[in-house]
Amino acid sequence: MLETPRYNLKGREEVYEPSEDTFLFLDALEKEMPFLKNLGVEFAVEIGSGSGVVITALASFLACACFATDINPEACQATAETAVLNGRKVDCVNMDLLGAFRNRLFDVLLFNPPYVVTDPCEVVGNGLNRAWAGGFHGRQVTDKVLSTLDLLLSEKGVCYMVLLKENNIQEIQRFMNENNFKSDVILERKLRGEHLYVVKFSRIL
Repeated sequence: MLETPRYNLKGREEVYEPSEDTFLFLDALEKEMPFLKNLGVEFAVEIGSGSGVVITALASFLACACFATDINPEACQATAETAVLNGRKVDCVNMDLLGAFRNRLFDVLLFNPPYVVTDPCEVVGNGLNRAWAGGFHGRQVTDKVLSTLDLLLSEKGVCYMVLLKENNIQEIQRFMNENNFKSDVILERKLRGEHLYVVKFSRIL
């Protein structure tokens, strides 16, 4: 069983509090534990780690180098603190996406993106709004990651991503298939009127 890591966000109002989408993500990773343990993971990363709960949970059952990035400096501090609080090691870098890492490094990439459909002008700054404001179709940031996934993942690498029904899952799956990636829905759940999915992207061999 994959337990939710302990965390403390007292005084960190600009950091996304773990919510239903976070727990859906953790449930999906728990379901994928046998696969991930057999994958031979050396490097794992979470983009937009927020509280650090998800990457810390991954670090609890994978013996690999774990990294995290977040555009929000408070979130980076929270991630580091959550890892320490749970006796895990996660190196968190204050940056946008993964531009500072070398290509095709990661065997596992985790991303709970800002998926809410908003006006594109709301996707600005580096505060709490960047955890949820997704712009047009809620995919302004998501599409940046998906379009460069080939350069981010190792040959055996997989990406787990939380998506909203309004993000147009079928269109994403078609795009990824055209770019030699298959898309598997690991878990889906209706929460507070939202229909959320955790999707695994992996290369078509």
